[in-house]
Amino acid sequence: MTHVPSEPFTRASIFLGPLIEAYGFRLVSRDYAEGSEADASAEYALGDIRLRLVWEGTARTFWIESGRQSGGSMISRWTDIEWSVTGQRLPVDNDLSDARLERIASALAAFLNPVAASAAQSDSTGDPG
Repeated sequence: MTHVPSEPFTRASIFLGPLIEAYGFRLVSRDYAEGSEADASAEYALGDIRLRLVWEGTARTFWIESGRQSGGSMISRWTDIEWSVTGQRLPVDNDLSDARLERIASALAAFLNPVAASAAQSDSTGDPG
């Protein structure tokens, strides 16, 4: 049986996936079960940086989190990029509108501009960062 991810996760993936990939990240995994209350995620990689678009079905919210990987192991905790950009923990945002996707896209741009520059420098010089 083929599983179809929830509509909000699909919308977020269609909107945010190309933005993530525009920074050089590539999709490395998708994990989801069928139904609007099922959790889902899409993980992207660039060098040792990982981004994960997460849908929490029960809470009906989505976000992007980042982490670092070395070899096959995560060497940092997953951290919400909006928290990283603002420097503080934010309340859960259950808005599923296009405005929410735009807010995540803005946080993504603010988060990735310095990260992408560092990764590109690391890739071109062989220096890990």
